[in-house]
Amino acid sequence: MAPEWAIGENKNYQQKLLVPGTKKRKLFGLLEKPNLPPAAPNVTYKLFMFGKASSGKTWTMNRLSGQELPTHHTETVGIQCSNVYWPMKIGNRLILFRLEIWDAGESSVKRYNHVLPACREGVDAVLLCFSVTDREGWLELPRLLTTATTPTDRAALIVIATRCDQYANREVSEGELDSFEATHGVPIIKLGGASEDQSDEITHTAPILNFLCKRLWQRDQELLSIKP
Repeated sequence: MAPEWAIGENKNYQQKLLVPGTKKRKLFGLLEKPNLPPAAPNVTYKLFMFGKASSGKTWTMNRLSGQELPTHHTETVGIQCSNVYWPMKIGNRLILFRLEIWDAGESSVKRYNHVLPACREGVDAVLLCFSVTDREGWLELPRLLTTATTPTDRAALIVIATRCDQYANREVSEGELDSFEATHGVPIIKLGGASEDQSDEITHTAPILNFLCKRLWQRDQELLSIKP
């Protein structure tokens, strides 16, 4: 990522993502996209949210896409998809990233054999979700690492730790998160939520989307360097 990108120039392009006159992100239709310079290339990536029920998958997807955040848990039925546009500079070149985020309810994954393969097909990154208030979900992470992908996927793996601002209810320590990152070589994104000002959500979400886009771009460069 260009070092100056996080300072000022990004604000001009981020305005293209908002409903005019507001700080709320626009939901783009299937044939729509942000009005950026025509020369800016578009790249599309498929991301799969994976984790047990009530781990914060839907909350995270809504957070990334700028939609209203759910206040209570409702199990996702079947597969839910959301498209997230994000402009970012790689070197000196502006690129429009289109992230197709897939979320499937745990019950649907267990009940229907086609759900998990459909989510994994052509996937570029798997976001493994768990809540730091759920010790059992934390202990399942190593198994999820092997379940979410196959050896031929070559997908980027990223862990999403939710409810990190619920200090009184935490069952997973910061030291354990650091140890997991070092042992498995998988980055962990830590999300809170309840204590953040949602009136300017794009400011809070920008570092997360910057990280995801940068990781996906790096993953592509790594794959290009691997000769068949």
